[in-house]
Amino acid sequence: MPATVESTPRTKTLFKILPATVEDVDVMADISGDAFWDDSHTLLQAVWKGKDWHREGSREYLPTLFTNPRIDIRVARKGLEGEGEVIGFIILAKRGYPNPDATPEEEAARVAARDALPKSSSAVKLTPPPAPIQAPEGEKLTIKELAETGNQAMNHFCELLMPIGCQCRFINGLSVAPAYQGQGVGSALMKWATDIVDEDQVYCWVSSSMGALQAYAKAGFVEVGRLELKLDDYAQGVKWKQEDGSEKEWGTYFWPYMIRDPK
Repeated sequence: MPATVESTPRTKTLFKILPATVEDVDVMADISGDAFWDDSHTLLQAVWKGKDWHREGSREYLPTLFTNPRIDIRVARKGLEGEGEVIGFIILAKRGYPNPDATPEEEAARVAARDALPKSSSAVKLTPPPAPIQAPEGEKLTIKELAETGNQAMNHFCELLMPIGCQCRFINGLSVAPAYQGQGVGSALMKWATDIVDEDQVYCWVSSSMGALQAYAKAGFVEVGRLELKLDDYAQGVKWKQEDGSEKEWGTYFWPYMIRDPK
């Protein structure tokens, strides 16, 4: 059944969760770009990369996911039967699931390797990521070191959250068009994912943006580690320009790494 959400006290927005198609890529890229319009980390990078860098990067990256058998993508489409426009999407990846082409011996080895691992749990706090990448001697930190530090942290947490032999799911992206945020679209997309992991009895994890922390917590995800940085260290003296013409510091940004145990 489609999910029904109240957008105002007098109107209702109907939408349905359906499989995404490659024809949805442009709209998904636009939604992803628009959803981060007020994200300080994204906006800092835009100073040097251009205001549409996130949108353009999504437009290049998203098509590659449709040929990956380990990726499932769903969109929220307006309308009773989902006949309308796309207003949100979620990307759910998997690791360590059975290979339909595996021999019985290979499948037995997969199960044995999975069962030999300690169970990942939201109750276990992970070790902190390595120290941030430093600039070459005598030079200022830039967004290059910011990106490298973020990638280093992601690799660190991936090794801890997805060791070889594990079986799990992870959310590779979730965005809702700003006009439909706060109306249950994100919650419905999230529920589609958590229903799957509950049915499969596997844990699910996510590297969240700072702004999405509460949404994931509401869905049962628990923070087990984070990367935290002062964005002004990488801004080379550039301030965050506001719509009223004023400027302010970029402040501290953190990326929470979160796990949800199956129900």
